[in-house]
Amino acid sequence: MKKASVVLICLIITGPLSIIGAATVEPARTNSDQVFVNGAVYTMNQDMPWAEAVAITDGVVVAVGANSEISEYIGYMTRVNDLKGRMLMPAFHDAHAHPIWSGIDQLKCPVFGMPSIEAIQNEVARCLNSTTTQSTGWVVGAGYNLGLFPAGNANKSLLDAVSSEIPIYLDGEDGHSGWANSKALELAGITADTPNPELGIIEKDPVSGEPTGTLREPAAISLIKQIIPGDDLELFDDGLLFAQNLAHSFGITSIIAASVGEHHLAAYKRLADKGGLNLRMITSIEYGNTGFTVGPGGFEEVFAKRQQHQHPRIDVDSIKIFIDGVLEGQTAALLEPYLNTGSMGELNLNPAELNAAVTRFDKEGIQVHMHAIGDRGVRAGLDAFEMALSVNGPTDNRHHISHLQLISKTDIPRFAELGVIANFQSVWAYPELYITEINLPEVGPERVNRMYPIGSIHESGGMIVGGSDWAVSTMNPLVAIETAIRREDPENVITGVLNAAERMDLDEMLRAYTINAAYLMHQETTTGSIQVGKAADLIVLEQNLFDIPVDAIGDVRVLRTMIDGVTVYQIN
Repeated sequence: MKKASVVLICLIITGPLSIIGAATVEPARTNSDQVFVNGAVYTMNQDMPWAEAVAITDGVVVAVGANSEISEYIGYMTRVNDLKGRMLMPAFHDAHAHPIWSGIDQLKCPVFGMPSIEAIQNEVARCLNSTTTQSTGWVVGAGYNLGLFPAGNANKSLLDAVSSEIPIYLDGEDGHSGWANSKALELAGITADTPNPELGIIEKDPVSGEPTGTLREPAAISLIKQIIPGDDLELFDDGLLFAQNLAHSFGITSIIAASVGEHHLAAYKRLADKGGLNLRMITSIEYGNTGFTVGPGGFEEVFAKRQQHQHPRIDVDSIKIFIDGVLEGQTAALLEPYLNTGSMGELNLNPAELNAAVTRFDKEGIQVHMHAIGDRGVRAGLDAFEMALSVNGPTDNRHHISHLQLISKTDIPRFAELGVIANFQSVWAYPELYITEINLPEVGPERVNRMYPIGSIHESGGMIVGGSDWAVSTMNPLVAIETAIRREDPENVITGVLNAAERMDLDEMLRAYTINAAYLMHQETTTGSIQVGKAADLIVLEQNLFDIPVDAIGDVRVLRTMIDGVTVYQIN
């Protein structure tokens, strides 16, 4: 990794930056470790939105202002970073991602972003000869695009064409679907006679009754996953490092890890104890009966031992509740039925159970992080927060709901009223294949045209934060920000707009990924803006986002990422 170029001589700054010999300048009044000058510094501080320069000492911002003001902090040993007009801003916060499990997925047989079924088959064929397959006897991968298949129902025959002898299993890109070949189904004992498990679906051929190869939700997926050889601790560590490096390349220094178990907590702590965790982490322990990371009945043990994983960079006082599933597969809970079946989906916890759980955790000072896709799921979550508020009174737990694909119009004002933070994955807010090919036939145009109501929540006074749900979608905040502003395909491949009335502006979306998300993470006194006394969690962008076309925002590169004043990522 290349270091920033530095100037280790005294400087006098009078208007434009100039460099003169050290012998002509008296020592500075306060010598900072490093300064950034000649920049477009976007502070996220409403009292001073823009500045030219920043001074940093011991990883903390000590001055923000004009070049002439920051010159007083430059001494003989000060590292001077000339921004040359580039944009400096607070580092990004990702309020919903899956760093370890998605990092592990990238190290197995990843098929993320594959544009066709043939491309997926070719990659799986390549993985047949991988060292992982040789050692485990399985091909295990993740990231297939459900939009490539009718109703998101991938057939086992397509994987059988790659191999009918080696078991193959792939997680769907949505994280709620799985695709297995005939050998994997056979080893798991899944046949035409296998009933759907509670809260899960084994897709079956409507004529023969045979399993198609697609499984919905962890309850069904676990029938196969429980016989796949488990991941060792080294793979957990490697997956975390992959995710951390990727996050830094996108300017991210704080993440909420959505749905973690014991092995994830231990991996974060191992890296932190080595001094290698360069992320501020909130770890949301999975609660309930969904089984993504914590098996049924395992929550209380993990939750009780969580403090042994606490660290200055790890906050363990958060839980994750999956309220419902997803629209594909019709596992999201709706207020009105799906069009082609009459089903309304299911809540993973009944309202009484959910209300009791949220009230309990709210009283214990635990932040509740919910997954809700359907409008009935969102309402159930808001109702639970309202119950907790009525029982416990106001707290400072800063609860939030993620995804929010469908929200009843009557529930939109409740986010502001209840102080519940809206955690959107705005990179989904355009007419992509999941919406047009899978969701549209299931819920109809009226509901599609009010999906992801980011602007409505904002206009009603609710706080918006941004998350990626990586690796369901890209971790790059700038792509998500562009999509929220345009409501169009950031790649400009798919035409059309998804509800232009819900568009956001650039400043508000930058806030969603900086100061708003810092507030959600209880970090607003530490990070999220460039102000005196805050940590120097900063990024340098190659262009000023306010000076370029909106459709170019997602292409802007992060040139440098810092946490506590230490550079953890840099390119020229």
